[in-house]
Amino acid sequence: MSKIGSCCIIDDDDFFAFNAKKLMKEIEFCENVLWYADGQEAIDNLVGLLIENIPLPEVILLDLNMPNKDGWAFLREFENIPENQRKNVKIYIVSSFVSPENLEKAKSFTSVESYLIKPLTEEVLDNLL
Repeated sequence: MSKIGSCCIIDDDDFFAFNAKKLMKEIEFCENVLWYADGQEAIDNLVGLLIENIPLPEVILLDLNMPNKDGWAFLREFENIPENQRKNVKIYIVSSFVSPENLEKAKSFTSVESYLIKPLTEEVLDNLL
């Protein structure tokens, strides 16, 4: 049985998204995985879920560097969603690049749970739970 209902990957890297979804399926991390290649597509679709009274994914894995709308812009818009509609969502920034500036900036967003370094492993996903 899956550990959580749904997870969302927001990352323009097809290879990362494919491998993350494959790993999640192998370890039964979640029942459903959504994937969006940029922040604009993601925010539009997540707001669409709310309009349809569908709960947001419990876990969002968010890349920072993407075309159209990057991870920071996504976070700013996400935090405009009423707290009661996003309170059960844990966002994890997932990046291959770590800098003190990014770590500090991530702390300024209340919805960001942690900052993870790519690639994802089974151990990392188990720790998210």
